Amino acid sequence: MRPSNPYQATIDWFARNSVAANLLMMILLVGGLFTAVNIKKESQPRIETNFVTVSMPFLGASPEDVEEGILVKIEEAIQDIEGIKEIQSTARRGSGTVQAEILSEYDIAEVMDEIKSRVDAIPTFPDNTEKPVVSRTRFQQRVLILTVYGDVPERTLKEFAKQTRNEIVALPGVSKAQVLGSRDYEISIEVSEHTLQAYDLTLAEVASAIRRGSLDLPAGAIRSAAGDIQVRTKGQAYVGRDFENIVIRTNSDGTRLLLKQVADIKDGFVDVGRFSEFNGKSAVSIEVQSAGLESELDISATVREWADERQKSLPPEINIAYWADITYYLQGRLDLMLKNLALGALLVFLSLSLFLRLKLAFWVMVGLPVAFLGTFLFLPTMGVTVNLISLFGFIVVLGIVVDDAIVVGESAYTNMRAKGHSVDNIVEGVQRVAVPATFGVLTTIAAFLPILLVGGTSGQFMAPIGWVVILCLVFSIVESKLILPAHLAHMKVRHYSEDTHNIFVRFQRFFSEGLHHVVDNFYAPFLN
Repeated sequence: MRPSNPYQATIDWFARNSVAANLLMMILLVGGLFTAVNIKKESQPRIETNFVTVSMPFLGASPEDVEEGILVKIEEAIQDIEGIKEIQSTARRGSGTVQAEILSEYDIAEVMDEIKSRVDAIPTFPDNTEKPVVSRTRFQQRVLILTVYGDVPERTLKEFAKQTRNEIVALPGVSKAQVLGSRDYEISIEVSEHTLQAYDLTLAEVASAIRRGSLDLPAGAIRSAAGDIQVRTKGQAYVGRDFENIVIRTNSDGTRLLLKQVADIKDGFVDVGRFSEFNGKSAVSIEVQSAGLESELDISATVREWADERQKSLPPEINIAYWADITYYLQGRLDLMLKNLALGALLVFLSLSLFLRLKLAFWVMVGLPVAFLGTFLFLPTMGVTVNLISLFGFIVVLGIVVDDAIVVGESAYTNMRAKGHSVDNIVEGVQRVAVPATFGVLTTIAAFLPILLVGGTSGQFMAPIGWVVILCLVFSIVESKLILPAHLAHMKVRHYSEDTHNIFVRFQRFFSEGLHHVVDNFYAPFLN
């Protein structure tokens, strides 16, 4: 039968050129398998938000002071910038935050640059404020939490946690971790009124002396024949011992009054209303995160293995424990998909083996891994990773991706059973259902296409489902129309006599012939 349109001509060409069909199948299988092994695996898809945040410390200020001194001025400066949809401000003790939501049709980088320029140009911020930080709000990809705990002083625990964090980021495949749950260092300098009067000092004089005596100051350069020599004084105080020797005043007789003589210097921690414990003991945690193309499964395995080995070398009073491992859910979803894929392929093979030929059932079953691995091959092109959302898409499409191949295989088998096994008869059987089967898949694709049209953060979150389902269905069409017909047309068909002693053939004939008997003698007459 001569093809009547390009679609049928393509099916006919691939059916008669098994080398091309097998090459296409191998490209999808090998390329998809390679991509599946190396693709980034993470718990959640990486979301690019359309929020810009301006953060600014205001040391010692109340929330009311932060609002009046910082937030109102920033809001007034940026409120007329084109592209800003909404502005939200938060004032807290010692700092303030302004968050601007950017309209999706505007370039966030350009709007952020304009916000930074406007904020930097504000000249009336209070004296105790620090430089504002303008950044784009991003979701952090947490992998697991490692907790260091034990019956040791807080300073020892914090320093060991910092050392642990440095060791973790030095591990292969791990580049990001941050310390959580520890109090910031604080040096408090307390001067009594009686002491000030005794030494004829004021509190302002003490504060000014501390400010002058604790700084690193560049002093220019000295030019010489050998080159320029940079001159810089190093006087920044970091710990209590450094502050003790700051000179408050030099007397006329040459004696000096030091800070430790007039003040009580305490090298401790910020007094905050919170604490961190693990198993009833003081604790500091390290949050391990993924960045770039790092696989969360690999990061989790590496860190857990390192923690188990590190625990063996620690003193009895310090322990390391890992918890909140998000890859537990990722690995569970991945195992569920693989289990359902294997079970689905097995059920398809067993079901078709009872009513069709064994080889035909096998080639129909191959459509599942071809469609899935073909999808994996193109996921990076669409910006999709392996995560809980995309794996859910694989599970959703698992039950429908092989339907197309079953319809095509059954039609080809029916035509082969009636007219004999040949390339022409296989192609005729496939072309009989090619168009309606294709449009059946396209209607399913159309149902999932609107997911890709959703904008904003929710659209980025749901897009992996749409891409996975659509790609799987597209490759089910490719497999069932271009690859499967070539396999069916060139497979070796063995004919068995009516009185064959092959147990499987006799068992299969019992089901197959019985089904055809019911259809021909009961079901078809009932419909007519």
